[in-house]
Amino acid sequence: MILDSANYDNNYGKTILQEMSVSSDFARWTVELSESGLFGRVIEIGCGLGNNLDALNEQCTDLWASDNNEGYLRTVASEKKYLSGTILWDIEKPPNIDEQFDSFFCSNVLEHIEDDENAMGNIAKIPNIKKGVIIVPANNHIYSRIDKNLGHYRRYDKKMLLKKLVGAGFKVLEMNSFNKIGTLGWIGQSMILKRDTLGSRNMRVFDKLMPLIRRIDSFVPFPGLSLLAIVKKTS
Repeated sequence: MILDSANYDNNYGKTILQEMSVSSDFARWTVELSESGLFGRVIEIGCGLGNNLDALNEQCTDLWASDNNEGYLRTVASEKKYLSGTILWDIEKPPNIDEQFDSFFCSNVLEHIEDDENAMGNIAKIPNIKKGVIIVPANNHIYSRIDKNLGHYRRYDKKMLLKKLVGAGFKVLEMNSFNKIGTLGWIGQSMILKRDTLGSRNMRVFDKLMPLIRRIDSFVPFPGLSLLAIVKKTS
């Protein structure tokens, strides 16, 4: 079952995606870190309101968007004219897709799905798929009520994610955590201040600090807020 906090009719879920939309520099950083996993015809799985699409479009010449929410797809089809197409797909089910794709980008989707291993297996069934990028929230020990409000079943550690991806039919080429400063912000907002949401103001401040955050990220001596895996289909 999907805890669909991103449902188009769910005001809280829609508000969260709108708050995240102000962080365009973060989306660009994420896509740049994903570059080695993206080539050819690319599909974003779980595009939501399209927060990553502009950054992906800078890297990809044949870009598609998919989601299980018709309202979101109507929005991105209207606003993102560079898209080659959109596909309505619930990744809890095997893909019923006529198009073939070379690679995929799936960011902050799997944590919303109770049977995430099944969803990973369905991603591996995309016709012709060869490589891709999966990004999930890291560090289950900082799971908080913001996670719960977002509809997150879990956060991930490297060992857990590796096991699930291999079981789904992927070889993990790279796996790294990033956004270490974000971990501090998350702990402060969710576990110390006990807030229910990150807030668009905080996201704007975060985005303004992004050039500095990117420069120092590799030197910060604790885990990042997110895990990024570059994967290759094994069969």
